[in-house]
Amino acid sequence: MYSMNRKEPARQSRLQQGPRPAQGSGDPHEGERKDHVLQARVPRSLYNDLVAQARRLRVPVSNLVRNILEDSTRMVENIVDGGIEIAEAIGRGMDEEDLSSVLGWQPMIANKRLACSRRGCMIEKGSHAFMSVGAPGSRTFVICEGCKCEI
Repeated sequence: MYSMNRKEPARQSRLQQGPRPAQGSGDPHEGERKDHVLQARVPRSLYNDLVAQARRLRVPVSNLVRNILEDSTRMVENIVDGGIEIAEAIGRGMDEEDLSSVLGWQPMIANKRLACSRRGCMIEKGSHAFMSVGAPGSRTFVICEGCKCEI
């Protein structure tokens, strides 16, 4: 039994405890205190759209804006990383190993402006060029007339 004279420790209210971190959300910043404030002036129409979206999702506007910023940043990083990979693949050009996989060269007329796989010079639309023919799944190359004469 409890004695009326005995004092029990005071319980903290939900407001005094502070926000509970979301669990299992996959957020890399999960549990990290968000103590920096970012302010931005936005057009009334954007503000109204953000408020309406936040109501639909039943989240505070600040959480919606933070999620949008984090997702956008992650998306841009992925695009940049993908662009670097593409640029490296294009810049790699054609070497002797690639040339050994080519079975033959098919004459063609360029339907758009292309870069020569061997030297990187431009092949203009309507110009004669050559496309590599190789085993299924092998890389395809397009070379200019000058490079075809050198092979």
